[in-house]
Amino acid sequence: MAGISLSVDINDEAVTQALKRMRRSMADPAPALKEIGEHLQVSVDERFRTETDPEGRPWEPLSPFTRANKKNDKILTERGGPGLRGSIHYRVSDGVLEQGTNKIYGAIHQLGGTIRAKGGSLAIGDPDGAFALVKQVTIPARPYLGLSDSDREAVREILERHAMPREAGRG
Repeated sequence: MAGISLSVDINDEAVTQALKRMRRSMADPAPALKEIGEHLQVSVDERFRTETDPEGRPWEPLSPFTRANKKNDKILTERGGPGLRGSIHYRVSDGVLEQGTNKIYGAIHQLGGTIRAKGGSLAIGDPDGAFALVKQVTIPARPYLGLSDSDREAVREILERHAMPREAGRG
């Protein structure tokens, strides 16, 4: 995924133990990882809906300039296409779950940072056709990827369920 992907090391004993049991009892972890991926997709969608990070903290509000020049008042969301929100997907391959976006601007919105002009200036336009020339623009971090406490609990529950040996006659 070219834009941004997130690698998470889980330091939660219950999840770690569930992962160990899963490795011992499951020949194919893909079904569990796909279920986790689906759960995480719902979590990310909820973050865009509520404009909050994985910890439930509100995203930094839009600057007055950005608010005045957007087609709507939603943070990280534009009308007229899938944009960042619609680009976030997961994939499972070789026992690994990855979730992220292929949008090149995904990282700056997740992590924040400063965009500096290479040489001259950046032209920042407005709907009336006017524009401002600036040397740099700072974008605040607005994390949309990551695990909340409830995500960690859901992952643990999914892993537990998939790690339990199947009873005879159950599919």
